[in-house]
Amino acid sequence: MVTRRPTQRDIALKAGVGRSTVSLALKDHPKISLETRNRIKLVAESLEYSPDPMLSALATYRNRIREQAFHGTLGWLVNAQPGYDWEQGPYYTSYFAGALARAATYGYHLEKFAVNANGISRSRLQSILRARNVGGLLLCPQPRAGMTMDFAWEDFAAVTFGYSLVSPLLHTVASAHFLNTRHVVRELAARGYTRIGLVIDRTTDRRCGSNVYAGFLIEQELDPRLTRLPACLDHDPVQIREERSYGEKLHQYIETHQLDALLTSDYRILEILNSEAIHAPEHIGVAGLSLPSADTPLSGVVEDSTQIGAVAMDLLAGMVQRGEKGVPASPIRTHLEGIWHEGGTLRPRREALRSNI
Repeated sequence: MVTRRPTQRDIALKAGVGRSTVSLALKDHPKISLETRNRIKLVAESLEYSPDPMLSALATYRNRIREQAFHGTLGWLVNAQPGYDWEQGPYYTSYFAGALARAATYGYHLEKFAVNANGISRSRLQSILRARNVGGLLLCPQPRAGMTMDFAWEDFAAVTFGYSLVSPLLHTVASAHFLNTRHVVRELAARGYTRIGLVIDRTTDRRCGSNVYAGFLIEQELDPRLTRLPACLDHDPVQIREERSYGEKLHQYIETHQLDALLTSDYRILEILNSEAIHAPEHIGVAGLSLPSADTPLSGVVEDSTQIGAVAMDLLAGMVQRGEKGVPASPIRTHLEGIWHEGGTLRPRREALRSNI
């Protein structure tokens, strides 16, 4: 005999409340008192209630096609520091654009706010956000790796990007740097490259959670076709890009280890190599990690930054709707794999990619 699935109406009748109260309580909505929420959850548990996945999917579909009413403002929070202009880079502006567009589908507006900017202190900004009922924050990546940020997190749902913020540990959405690096190394090996070098400064790798270097090392360890070679980690190409020493250092690294391919996080590396009369793919194969777009001759993985921003907003909007605030006990790490861009700086593939190890 098939028993009927318990419904929210059944919970409401047993708990002596309205069905809408049950719906809000099961979502931990702050409009319902904690005592009532707990009582309704106990009733739901006694009835062995679980949401109908088909009805949930239908509700989600209806909500998405329905024109969204305005639900309020969410914040894009920037940690303002001297010399830091997040809008100058291609990645963070795409994060914002993706989040802004996705926020609109939920009925939210995403507005920029900055800590310690224009004479507004942290405490003053916190007061402004509370007064405007801004319940959720997306944190723009920090100016430097390894940063901490003191804020009234208990008042807000918060999601950040990448790994530049080390305290507090919030839910974060990031490019899958580890998987992307392994993907690119496998592509190089499939094209017959065996002496592969990595050029990334330590600061950038730290911002990536050290996942680029880790991916490079593990592929050298697991693929017998590859010669184990050291990475070039001890320079910052952003700071010394205009100096002759950067090109000379790359040239020396290539010559010393007789590289036939170069993997790099510096998507503008071709101009530096060309200045040293090193051309790809004629002299060396070159592949980029986390390319900002496919509008480049450089082969490699394109980071889908707009989608990263959209996924971060999905996470934040859900937290706001569930009434989740503060520093999470178990931070969620969401990684999005990049998209392969063939470009023109590698020779053709010689074999199919190996299966995942």
